[in-house]
Amino acid sequence: MALNISLVGPERREIALRLLFARFPVEEQPSRVTDAMRSADEGRLNLDRLLLADEDGQPVGAALMMRQADGVSLVWPPVISCQASDATQTEDALMTRLCDEVNRADSKLAQVLLSPEDSHEAELVQRHGFDHMADMFFLARQLTEADLQASPNNSDLEHETYTAENAHRFAEVIEQTYVASLDCPFLEGFRNGSDALASHRLSGAFDPAGWRLYRLNDQDIGVLLMNEHPDQRAIELVYFGIVPEYRGRGLGQRVLLDGIQAATLAGAVVIFLAVDCGNTYANTLYNTMQFAELARRRVMVRRSLVVARK
Repeated sequence: MALNISLVGPERREIALRLLFARFPVEEQPSRVTDAMRSADEGRLNLDRLLLADEDGQPVGAALMMRQADGVSLVWPPVISCQASDATQTEDALMTRLCDEVNRADSKLAQVLLSPEDSHEAELVQRHGFDHMADMFFLARQLTEADLQASPNNSDLEHETYTAENAHRFAEVIEQTYVASLDCPFLEGFRNGSDALASHRLSGAFDPAGWRLYRLNDQDIGVLLMNEHPDQRAIELVYFGIVPEYRGRGLGQRVLLDGIQAATLAGAVVIFLAVDCGNTYANTLYNTMQFAELARRRVMVRRSLVVARK
């Protein structure tokens, strides 16, 4: 068996993507491939580190790593064709090359999201240095005209939208919200506010009007960042946080309700988000605000050799 692992050029992307999406329902696979190819052509998706495994000249496996602006690399573990003569060997070869790409990209860490039942993939990535660091809830809430009737009691709470001039204040507040946060605490120290802003712009369609900086008594107290997904008539809450000294005052609920009303006014029919299962305060708030669980994922993390050496 002659096994070769290589980065995929544009001419073989479709072959690799068809393999990568092979675990999705058959009826979904063509649209996922098409959407990924279009997003790559438009510069919204980086497929420079899309890997393909060839056995004796035939494609038998694919995997993907994408480095984000905040230094975190997202990893899609190998998907192996039934034509591979040794699936385990092919998986391990692809994972080894993925980890090499993480190190070459100078990533701070690599992250994989797995379904709780994906025990095989969990064992695979653990063999290659990934540890189970957190569990995430993916939540959603329907938006209706009735949301516009609720009063957030925000007469004393001001907000301003994102601009180049106030970007540094958004970054400073985000960094403050990381202090004593229960949301993915393993990320503490891995990124600053500017890195986070650059990363959050990439999820969905960025619109400065959806990014809000909140002030109370002339003090910046929190941020709420929302990006659009027009094809789904949805709003994604990509980040939401209150600085430590203003927590416990009910401000989070007021800010969240303000965001829900803004999303409704923008014509969205659903708002969705991801939150650490261990963030009891946030999950209590989302439950109060009638968010429902859509899915749950395990977060598996591997520090790069660059960070480990430091």
